[in-house]
Amino acid sequence: MAMQTFEDDELDNVKPAAPAARPTAAAAAAAAPAQAHQPKQQPRQAVADDFDDDAPKAKPEEDNSDIHVTDFDDEKVINRPGQLNRVRPEKGRARRVAFVKSVKMVSTKSHFVEIGTGKDLKQGTYRCLSLIGSDDQTYCCAKLQKDSVIHIAALVLLYTNADPTTGKYVKGADGHVPPIQWELGYVDLSGFNMKQIRKLPDEDQTPYDIDIIMTHADRAFGYEFNRASNKARWLQNPELVKEVEAACERFRDGKTLISRLGKKLNLIEWKALLSGASGEEAKLDNMDEL
Repeated sequence: MAMQTFEDDELDNVKPAAPAARPTAAAAAAAAPAQAHQPKQQPRQAVADDFDDDAPKAKPEEDNSDIHVTDFDDEKVINRPGQLNRVRPEKGRARRVAFVKSVKMVSTKSHFVEIGTGKDLKQGTYRCLSLIGSDDQTYCCAKLQKDSVIHIAALVLLYTNADPTTGKYVKGADGHVPPIQWELGYVDLSGFNMKQIRKLPDEDQTPYDIDIIMTHADRAFGYEFNRASNKARWLQNPELVKEVEAACERFRDGKTLISRLGKKLNLIEWKALLSGASGEEAKLDNMDEL
């Protein structure tokens, strides 16, 4: 096969072929054969068998972990664990306590109010508008025709395994006094109670240094306080002291004790509560009887 040859001048006149132009996207699309639009394929739904229609559907199990099965002798319910319960012995009974110094006592003037009857009955403890240290008779005192009463809320350690009749610890058969079992509570004190308690310690002591036995007074209402020991038992155990002080931490801001002194009302709220109340319609009872 003969190969065509060129003279030099002919080679000079030969221009290299231009590279083929790449088709644009538009051109490529135009040139491409039309494709029929294919809808996006959805996953195929499983078809239940006939017997699935009759099969019971499983329901999620209800969470009842907060429900506690109880009965009338359930101390967990009666004593409201985690709450600050009021310490007040019944007649013929005694409670041994020790005041906890690291949580400050709080006090206020208050009224116990009972108005109306039946479905219209309103009753509760309300903080007086008159402040501690003031002799002013404010709206609530005048409307109720009764001075408010001073109440003090104090945090105490309650010895739960002391003798419930005497408040004392009794030695066991082995000759040893049982270890302390305790819980935190609060006592509602009057000014008279405070005077009683101040007389109990020795001259170089304070009421926080001793154990006290609290009993129901023989009179119609109120409580009596007597010294059980000139050294508070719980303070003799350093490990127990740490445990008690840790448990007291949540009460140091005083809010829980303050809430035990009654609901706070402003003047407008007092007027709304006592609207129409006068004389016999408003009854005030001593809070110790609550």
